[in-house]
Amino acid sequence: MTDMIDRHTEVSKLLKALSHPARLKLLANLMKRECCVGEIQNCLALSQPNVSQHLGILKRAGVISGTRERNKICYKISNERIKKILEILEIGEK
Repeated sequence: MTDMIDRHTEVSKLLKALSHPARLKLLANLMKRECCVGEIQNCLALSQPNVSQHLGILKRAGVISGTRERNKICYKISNERIKKILEILEIGEK
């Protein structure tokens, strides 16, 4: 029973990380290609601190990962289950 509760808690955390429109739009872009913070900021029309906050939530939930390239960090979706969920929801398709 404890294993089932732990599993439900894990899934709940993932779904909570997806539950904001800005994060879904961010992930839609990452479904197409890796993006750096500046690109994400332009696409979402949000401030850099706000974008960083959303990225932090997704990173802590294990949805995305970042790779440093000189003075930039480029992000990609690192969780295959999340990619499948986004495909089912047709996020990033268009």
